[in-house]
Amino acid sequence: MNKYLFLCIVALLISFSGCLDNGTGSSANSTVVDVQDLQQIDEALVSGPVLVDIGFASCPACKIMKPAIEEISQEYAEMATVMYIDTRENPGVAVAFDVYSVPDMFVIVNSSSEGYLYMTHEGDITRDRNIARFIGVTEKAVLTKTLDMAIASRQNE
Repeated sequence: MNKYLFLCIVALLISFSGCLDNGTGSSANSTVVDVQDLQQIDEALVSGPVLVDIGFASCPACKIMKPAIEEISQEYAEMATVMYIDTRENPGVAVAFDVYSVPDMFVIVNSSSEGYLYMTHEGDITRDRNIARFIGVTEKAVLTKTLDMAIASRQNE
């Protein structure tokens, strides 16, 4: 019960932090997929790794990351999926990933019966998302290197 209450409080804090929203997470011509539920991530994993970006439209650091995320989604369109979770529009999905700060990004390599498998920036695969997450403004090169390792890992399966 206490964990559930804690997660609800975190979701509320995330959804009410920052300035007022003035738009959606991604533009109309974007190749970034807006996530409504975890099933979308599961479906995308069938064809390759998934880079997940979690934030909200008026978050200053999220705004800084948006162009890099858009570029990655276009550059990796045939090899991986880039997805965006808006914490204000889908707080339940954000809570499922235990989000406490945005932007929060990670690469999912695959899934198993025990949950998602994440790629760390060092090239290790882990079930612990805390080890594999990128919080705050992150260099595009770090994200693409991690995504490249996830793609290579999937090809070697």
